[in-house]
Amino acid sequence: MVRVLFIQHQDDCPPALVGDRLAMLGATCEVVEARARRLPEPTGFDLVVPLGSDDSAADESVPYLHREWELLDQAVRAHVPVFGICFGAQLLCRVLGGSVRAAPGGPEIGWLPVETSQPDLVEPGPWMVWHLDVMEPGSGSVEIARTPVGVQAFTHGPHLGVQFHPEATATSVRVWAEHYRSSLDRLGVAPAALLAETVDRAGAAMQRAYGLVDRMLRHVGPVRSAAFPGNHDPTVPQS
Repeated sequence: MVRVLFIQHQDDCPPALVGDRLAMLGATCEVVEARARRLPEPTGFDLVVPLGSDDSAADESVPYLHREWELLDQAVRAHVPVFGICFGAQLLCRVLGGSVRAAPGGPEIGWLPVETSQPDLVEPGPWMVWHLDVMEPGSGSVEIARTPVGVQAFTHGPHLGVQFHPEATATSVRVWAEHYRSSLDRLGVAPAALLAETVDRAGAAMQRAYGLVDRMLRHVGPVRSAAFPGNHDPTVPQS
């Protein structure tokens, strides 16, 4: 049985569409809170997925940061693929020798297209982008997608980090718009308009997220990818 470990940092950033697709493909998904007193050993899993957070991956005072860093470092050393999402991608970037800093122009939020050098892995979008920091991949990592603000995706061997939120749903965006209204106000983004756009894009966003999961599984390597026999046609949901 293929096992996937999700590291969740807060209630409004669950596995959502990414978890749905992996479960649809037959994976056993385990979700652990980053603040748990003890994190599991990543070597017991076929894939590790650290999720988003409103904390900064560059903030050394974040109480769980170093324990999660150790988990990701152990996964990398043991050749367990990591699929980092937003904060998870930023922390993975740091573990792999890169850096994270505050976005010089402030938050980047919205359904945005990305420039991509590997559309067979990461489509141009639009993707739900919502972040305050930017990442600079280190040596050995390959930038594969970006917006004018910064890097949106990178690979490092079997590992993939995406700055955007493929897992996002209308429910999560609604909560983010309520909790982080100041960021939207700073950008002049109307919460109601953002939510309406999210609802309008829901079907296409789900298919795009499923497709990214499928392609990510093929990227991590033939042995692990072969364990997901249904990951060949993201336009046809499978159970």
